[in-house]
Amino acid sequence: MGFEVKLPPQLKACLVEDWDLVNKQKQLFQLPAETNVDCILASYVTFLKSQGKCDNTEYSVDELVYGIREYFNNMLGTQLLYQFEKPQYAEMLLAYPDTPMSQIYGAPHLLRLFVNIGTALSHSSLNRHSLMSVSSYMHGFLNYLVENSTSLFDASNYKVASAAYCFKAL
Repeated sequence: MGFEVKLPPQLKACLVEDWDLVNKQKQLFQLPAETNVDCILASYVTFLKSQGKCDNTEYSVDELVYGIREYFNNMLGTQLLYQFEKPQYAEMLLAYPDTPMSQIYGAPHLLRLFVNIGTALSHSSLNRHSLMSVSSYMHGFLNYLVENSTSLFDASNYKVASAAYCFKAL
């Protein structure tokens, strides 16, 4: 059963800019991120709870955030990085061996997860009804990213990679 998460146009534009910065302009997102994945997820939970959406949704949101974090940490090194970023990832693993990467990486990498997560979820044990619920919650989260896109997806968080790094990345 196929499953796809539809990205809002504003987030697609963020992905395009991210791709261009990394692959064409040879810039790297500065790590550790000022606002890491765990902070973004915690802010989302806080936001929802402040909106009074604490009926059955509260439990589901906690589960959603847990799932996103787990998928992110498991998929980052193999599916979410561009080839040019792999040496930086190796450096982060050495520098922070006991730290989940969701505490190191930021919004652009989290956004890339949503391009691939549909395939991962379609291979999960979730039934169709559960997938539809997860999809609904994910779209709520993506809308939250849109509302906060100006602060989360800022080109100033990227820096041109050194010549030595570029040589290593080839």
